[in-house]
Amino acid sequence: MQLRVVVVWWVVCLLWSSSFVFIKLGLRDIPPFTFAWIRLAVALTVLAPLAIARKDWRSSSRRDVVNVCVTGVLLLGVNYALVFWGAQFVPSGLVAILLAATPVVALALGWFLGSERVNAPKVLALTLGILGVTVIFGAEARASGRAALLGSAAIFCASACVAFAYVWLKTHGQHLDRTSVTALQSLAGLVPLACLGLAVEGSPQFARWPATAWVALLYLALAASVLAFWGNYWLLERMDASAMLMMGVAEVPIAVALGAVVFGERLPAGTLLGAICVLAGVTVGLRRAPDSRASGVM
Repeated sequence: MQLRVVVVWWVVCLLWSSSFVFIKLGLRDIPPFTFAWIRLAVALTVLAPLAIARKDWRSSSRRDVVNVCVTGVLLLGVNYALVFWGAQFVPSGLVAILLAATPVVALALGWFLGSERVNAPKVLALTLGILGVTVIFGAEARASGRAALLGSAAIFCASACVAFAYVWLKTHGQHLDRTSVTALQSLAGLVPLACLGLAVEGSPQFARWPATAWVALLYLALAASVLAFWGNYWLLERMDASAMLMMGVAEVPIAVALGAVVFGERLPAGTLLGAICVLAGVTVGLRRAPDSRASGVM
């Protein structure tokens, strides 16, 4: 069992890490909002029958449904819209770095909502995270200009949406079946995201998409969504959440390396320095927050 846990942990980590490269690959031919909502739609075709077959959703109250839908809009609607739009302007490795700050943002939101207690390690974690993000923004503004800065800001806002969704669901939805939660969240995120994509980018031009675009779409929908979510939840039942959440730290060097190999991306020195601060803050925060459930979602 120990070996199985380690193997699944690394498989899920690689799935999450590689998702940033496939986002960049698909964005070459598919508009960002269209790419995001079709990814969700494909994933939902797999998740919905599984959730219906389990029948656990029948015991959910109206309040449960509202809480899951709100978090779904943030986690898979607003988050995906911001990430896919911002990823047009920044390297895939930087997307991973900024999303890795999610646990630190969750820590700040936990203080605000009263679910986290203030102590010295948490203050250090938050300080390092803020310093790292500030350094990254400055480095990107100097090296790549306004578009990269706006893209970075969009992705960081996406991490805030993820953090809030997890903190809220941790408070109000821990008793719910995870398959049903994931399916309902996908549906709640899909509706506004599809409306946005159709309004801004029009109907999808499926016939014009090359094979690489389809590969990226199906990989993100089936491997990096359905399979990775199932692996994530399987792991959460068998290991400490703090160890599970360290995946967000491990994803960054893998994503940066994949971006360098596949696209020849090179991050500025300032961005790498900011990344070190962010990852240090996340590591400190996770060492002191073993009960947290916030993790990277791509």
